[in-house]
Amino acid sequence: MRMNGTSDSSESTGLPQTSDAPDAVAAVRAALDQCPPPTSTPAPASPNPWHDLLHDRLCDEPLPALIADDTITPAASLWTGSRLWVDTFRAHDLQPGDRLVLSLPPSTAFVQILVAALWEQLTVAFAPPDTDAESLLSPLDARAAVTPDDGPHAWASDELAGPRSTPEALRSPREEPTPDVRFLLRTSGTHHGRWVALSDRNVLSVLASHLPHLALRNARVLSVLPWTHAFGLVLDLLPALLADAELIRDPDGGRNPDGLVSLRDAWGTTHLSAVPLTIQRLLDHSAGRALVRDLQGGIVGGAPVSAPLATTLTDTALRAGYGQTEASPGIALGARGEWGPHYLGHPVGCNVTIADDGELLFDGPNACVGYWRDGRLERLDPTRTVHTGDLVEHGDDGLIFRGRKDASFKLSNGRFVPAGVLESTLKTTYATLRDALLFTPDGDNVAVALCPQSPTAEVPDLDALRATLGSLGSRLVWHTTVAPEAWQTQSKGTVDRRAMSASLSEAYRSKTPSSP
Repeated sequence: MRMNGTSDSSESTGLPQTSDAPDAVAAVRAALDQCPPPTSTPAPASPNPWHDLLHDRLCDEPLPALIADDTITPAASLWTGSRLWVDTFRAHDLQPGDRLVLSLPPSTAFVQILVAALWEQLTVAFAPPDTDAESLLSPLDARAAVTPDDGPHAWASDELAGPRSTPEALRSPREEPTPDVRFLLRTSGTHHGRWVALSDRNVLSVLASHLPHLALRNARVLSVLPWTHAFGLVLDLLPALLADAELIRDPDGGRNPDGLVSLRDAWGTTHLSAVPLTIQRLLDHSAGRALVRDLQGGIVGGAPVSAPLATTLTDTALRAGYGQTEASPGIALGARGEWGPHYLGHPVGCNVTIADDGELLFDGPNACVGYWRDGRLERLDPTRTVHTGDLVEHGDDGLIFRGRKDASFKLSNGRFVPAGVLESTLKTTYATLRDALLFTPDGDNVAVALCPQSPTAEVPDLDALRATLGSLGSRLVWHTTVAPEAWQTQSKGTVDRRAMSASLSEAYRSKTPSSP
């Protein structure tokens, strides 16, 4: 099954056009038109599509504005600070395509350096602020880094006024510059994260397809997502800057609902994009539920949404969003208040196909340039079809997530167990479940761990679970309940499958020493 999602046709996506920022949308589309056609070979520096876009949005303007650490930085100051960084990059002879590691917390300095790097067509590799940036320089063949502290090959950033110190020297690169690669972003895979190369065309195509739906005019965006990840950078930070929004940065990255409520009370909030875990924390907070209810927009993505959370979100203006770093990161969006268990939305800005085995495939201008690995850029065919590794089905209102292909495993007798699909079935069948994990404790049989919505929520018994698992039910030898606070998750709220399977298998063996 193939589904098309274009950047400017609401009918083809099933989404209403809700843009309240037509000037921003037109400016992004004009910038996208300046991008050269995609190529699978190294491309020279081309006319910079960001120049007009950034100059017109920031120079001598009051908005957008960044509010961080109780300090308001208007657009004009963001622009002035970025010029200081442009001057220092030029003074050190950085050229288009030179690779620069940016390892700073979300801040005024982060935005100023990002703007300067875009202006100079540098290739920016983003790393979390607690990263040893110097250790990334050789693997990424980067010439320098920008960090909070001094380093032999690093600029130390002042909070508001350009560099505090300069590198002793820049590295001499082994590889050629990559002027057609704008960002290097690490995927969120805990065990297999890799560096994805995105071009101006990749990023601007997603902005052009998504911005018309985000309704950011006069917005006050409460920003919690990490700007070093694709979701936070491309669908949180950049849209707010380009749509003249007020961007209110949470220093705790959405982990503390008290802090989010305090920021709402101090500055007001109209939009919030977040992973489901952040939204659930707010809904569990006495004042957080009103914050979520009163929002005028935002994207919930990064992990599947459970049935109970989906039911609550139908009464909000939040929308589903789905993508991957390899998709720059946009593949699908839902309409505001359109929700269901594991709902992903409608294809937007790319073409989507569901393979015979249920895997979601896509192609389009959002498909990444390639990967940086083994010290060099591995370019891929820009017209290729990309395998996401996600299993989906096409529901009445769009795409429904059914699990990960790499969550599957085989038993010792060769039987294939589609764990992700079965976990999705369990969570859809039993609304009292927040999450479920299917694993093999001994290689011969299967076991299930259940995470209930609350300590008092009823969970299915062994017979019910066996019935739900169908023919696999005869192999179900054990099930256990794990409280939400003990459920081990990754940063975006998805289960840490490897850690949980290991600890649960040990628990199974300790309880059943004579089990097969």
